[in-house]
Amino acid sequence: MNLLMDFYIFETIPGEQRLPGKTAWWSGVQQGKPVSFAFARGFQIAANWAIVCIAVLIAVTTRAPATTIALIELLFVSIGALLLVSRILKQFFPVIVSYLLIIALCIILNLFFPGMWGSVGFYFLFTIMLHRIPPAWSLPLTGLSLLALLVSNGTLHLLPLQHPANGETLAFSLVITGGLCWLGWAQRAQYLLVIRLHETQKQLREQMARSEALAAEQERIRIARDIHDVLSHSLAVLSIQVQAARHLMKDPERLAAKLDDMAALIHESIAESREVVGMLRERPLAPARQDDLSAGLRSIAHIFNERTGVSCHFAEHGTPHPVDTPQRETLHLALREMLTNAHRHGAARTVWITLEWQEAGIVLKVHDDGLGASAAQNETYADERRNGKGSHHGLQGMRERAGALGGQVEAGPAETGGFMVSLKLPCAPSGKKALREGRQA
Repeated sequence: MNLLMDFYIFETIPGEQRLPGKTAWWSGVQQGKPVSFAFARGFQIAANWAIVCIAVLIAVTTRAPATTIALIELLFVSIGALLLVSRILKQFFPVIVSYLLIIALCIILNLFFPGMWGSVGFYFLFTIMLHRIPPAWSLPLTGLSLLALLVSNGTLHLLPLQHPANGETLAFSLVITGGLCWLGWAQRAQYLLVIRLHETQKQLREQMARSEALAAEQERIRIARDIHDVLSHSLAVLSIQVQAARHLMKDPERLAAKLDDMAALIHESIAESREVVGMLRERPLAPARQDDLSAGLRSIAHIFNERTGVSCHFAEHGTPHPVDTPQRETLHLALREMLTNAHRHGAARTVWITLEWQEAGIVLKVHDDGLGASAAQNETYADERRNGKGSHHGLQGMRERAGALGGQVEAGPAETGGFMVSLKLPCAPSGKKALREGRQA
């Protein structure tokens, strides 16, 4: 049953894809993609029923001895069987052989039996050849079949037939032949279009799968970076405060205050962690004033100073301009990471923070008085602080965030001692500038 449902058309093999050593004339054609049975079913069913109806019509309308009718039926059924077999065959050469046998049987029917039933076989053949095989082969075979049709039914008067055809017969044959050839050609064009659409859908599905895999990978990296940004800073500060609490055992009041600060920090970390796990980081923010960025950075530095004892000096230069939410979040998280690294890895006691407003962007610099160049000689420290690799992913995540916004991060020992980290983000176009850039684009 599956053999009857499968339907293939043949296509020409491009020259660069042909196998070397294949010199036969039919080796340049290959079986194409299968046509959906749901699409080709109507055409196949109509052809099958037409063959059956004509076979019945031959038995009913032919006025001849029973032996002659039986021979006509046998020849016509053989033509129908060959048409069916050619539809199932998947090799080009056997298909061509079956078409040539059909031409021979149709000629025999027209020449030696009454009724010109061989012409009906030719009509089926015209339709099938033009949509089954490529034009380079279907057109010559169609021309040969048309010549055989016209000669065998007496239209061209090339054979001494007893009842040569007249002009009306010629016109009828040409009209029928033209209509069926157009039908076969149109069917082939539709089948090729359906096959191309299926291939395009398959490619789109594969592309979507690759895009989903890439999106999942990027989301996994983003979640890891967010968790690091939230927990690393908080845990580093908690570690510092725990160590400080050990020295306050003899001062219950200061110890209690320190424990309260630690509890507040833990609650903040839990809230932020829930936002990350719940994918709630992209929460809408109310429109902010231009000075909110510097105020937020000052607040981060002040809180870090209170919790760690590291002295933070904040300076701002230039004229503030609007920043968007992704830039603000990136700068906030970067400053937390810079301060945490300065204290945890560089053992810094003083940090200088500089926010520079430039015409083409924003620059955030953090310079500490920590180990700096001397610690850079340590391989692990150099890996972690300069390249953002190893077990510490702070600089790596900072670079990823900045790169996503078109910015860059530079880090390394400062010439004057200590360590320097610089984050630069391009200015987000807004107002007249955005309008001007839009017009230029």
